Amino acid sequence: MAARTIATTDTLETFRTQFNALSETDFGDIATLDNALSATSVIGAVNELYSAIAGSLSFNITDGSNTQTIANAQTITISGTANQVTAVVSATDTLTLGLASNITVSGTTHALGTIAISGNTISSSDSATVTIDDNLSLSAGKTFTVGTLSIDETSGYPRISSTRGDDLLVFNAIPVLQGSSMIFEGATADDFETTISVADPTADRIITIPNETGTLVTTGSSGVVTGTIIALDTVAEANMANDAIGQDQLKSVVTLQIINSTGTVVKTMYAAGA
Repeated sequence: MAARTIATTDTLETFRTQFNALSETDFGDIATLDNALSATSVIGAVNELYSAIAGSLSFNITDGSNTQTIANAQTITISGTANQVTAVVSATDTLTLGLASNITVSGTTHALGTIAISGNTISSSDSATVTIDDNLSLSAGKTFTVGTLSIDETSGYPRISSTRGDDLLVFNAIPVLQGSSMIFEGATADDFETTISVADPTADRIITIPNETGTLVTTGSSGVVTGTIIALDTVAEANMANDAIGQDQLKSVVTLQIINSTGTVVKTMYAAGA
């Protein structure tokens, strides 16, 4: 489409011809204007088209509470809160959103599926059990408490203790101790303990503690065995050493002495007294 000009020497017919061509060819027939446009002039139609195009180039973004309109040639900036969300723009036309390596989430209650974290409490929303499907390690010097059971490290020794007032700790199963000794501290925490050792068994052994109140007697006991412990007619002759029973062991004795020619007693026999 060339520029149309009228020279000062041109005739009126030339002007008419150029004007009709301008109206018909360059501007076009007004009757063919799209019905969606209401303008009746070129400038009006251009303005109307601009409004429509400019409107289609803008869009809104919202977080559900706040709304912002982004117009043509404006820029959207996506930035994550520190220690929460990361945003990376890369070629070609790519936006990558991720989580920070060390996430800090504000608030006190959070849910991960059916696991709820509220303050310092972890709980399940669909059952009464939270299952840890892996090993659980407790750092040195820390305490792990389950109800009235406390597991900690005191003075360098791992310790399982009861937080009940009566210090009771119940094993509802048969505990198997891997080792040869058990150490009892006693009522006073000091440098003296009682150690119970078990010789390495070569077969299954059973030692029964009787259903009674009393004191255990060991080979180191002295003066603790009484007559009530020994049943009647249970001490046999084979259990007696030679000269094991003398006059001190008989309540009342009658003696028979054998004396040699020099008057020396070579044998004394004891009999029960009357």
